[in-house]
Amino acid sequence: MKTILVLGATGKTGRYLVPALLDRGLDVRAATRNPGAYVGAQGALPVLFDWSDKGSWAGALDGADGVYLIKPEGGGVAVLVSEFLALMTEAGASRLVLHSEVAADFRSEDDEERRVEVVVEQSALDWTIIRPNWFVQDLADEHFFASMIRDQGIMVMTTGGSAVSWIDTRDIAATAVELLLDASLCRHEALMLTGPEALTLDGLADRLKALTGRQIVSIEETLSEAEERMRRDNLPEEYVAYLTRLNTSIIEGHTSKLTDHVERLTGRRPRPVNDFLAECSLRQIQDDVTSGHIIRSNEALFRRQIEAWAGADIDKLVACYNDDMVYVDMPFLDHPVHGVDAFRAHMIDYNGQFDRSDFKAEILTLVANETHVVGELLCTARYIGPGAPAGGVAVSWHATLFDTIVDGKISSEKAYFDPSTLEKALAREPS
Repeated sequence: MKTILVLGATGKTGRYLVPALLDRGLDVRAATRNPGAYVGAQGALPVLFDWSDKGSWAGALDGADGVYLIKPEGGGVAVLVSEFLALMTEAGASRLVLHSEVAADFRSEDDEERRVEVVVEQSALDWTIIRPNWFVQDLADEHFFASMIRDQGIMVMTTGGSAVSWIDTRDIAATAVELLLDASLCRHEALMLTGPEALTLDGLADRLKALTGRQIVSIEETLSEAEERMRRDNLPEEYVAYLTRLNTSIIEGHTSKLTDHVERLTGRRPRPVNDFLAECSLRQIQDDVTSGHIIRSNEALFRRQIEAWAGADIDKLVACYNDDMVYVDMPFLDHPVHGVDAFRAHMIDYNGQFDRSDFKAEILTLVANETHVVGELLCTARYIGPGAPAGGVAVSWHATLFDTIVDGKISSEKAYFDPSTLEKALAREPS
């Protein structure tokens, strides 16, 4: 393969596929209805392509060795795809990767998504069909879940309690690259592509809740409730039927499966949901007002925590943490502290090593976002613990705390400091 025509070049997968193919030394023809307005990866050749304009097909295929195909929307599209494949053969483009959808193999032969697959399977091309699960990018898409999460604090789906192994579209693109580059891979096969874990609706809401710091309520709709809502939104009956088929696939457990195709073909594990959510910081699904409020709240929590610690107010300090929190002194990774009761005992022992009358902890740097706080401290105190001379010894040290915030409290904390500081202070003290 030397030249690849990518349909849907500016879509959720195509925007990653085009630069990935270019990085591997291939020429890319980026299909678009408006080549002059193309703003995708530099180095790609934008070419006119419109499913509704058959006259644009031949020019887009000119010189292509392979095609990444996403079917057009609407009914009767299997006929269009069949005509396009015939033109592919005529143009000498032999390699085809069809981007289909999860559980298409369980659909009726009368359903358009399965009919398109059959057309591909019956062709003489070197084809592979990929069936990606639900895109994790849909969570930040205004046309899918973003607005309901951001504006209403809800996550509505029809799952029947079954799970979905959400996949990052970057992993779909990476897999497609390998399939397009090497025609010997997975010839005449259909591959279900999944992420590394399957999450129920409640499990997904918990992830969103943890990363946004907001209460996200999961709402399970029945098939009939979902159809009624879609009809109230004036969606075409054809589209209502299509979405019902997708929802049925979840209920029947088709989307809960995990496969190793991404890792086997790309050499690395697919990205988990948390990675995507952390990268985008959920800015698409969290408005500026809410985001700013959470950040300010997290900063205030950190200040209360440090004030309580410096003032030896253990009750006030422990109140800043979740019950199942984890604390780790990073120089001593093998000794994590689990739970607030153990943390209380740990801090009582720690604080008992210092004369609390002049203990100070100054915040030098404080950086916060919706889910984390990082603070640099300058601490000064008189050490009176084991090994200290009569009257103690003055000591000062820098420490950096990395806090993860869940539900307005600290769920985990990592403390970075130089443990030799105390030893050096004791060594300087005259005997």
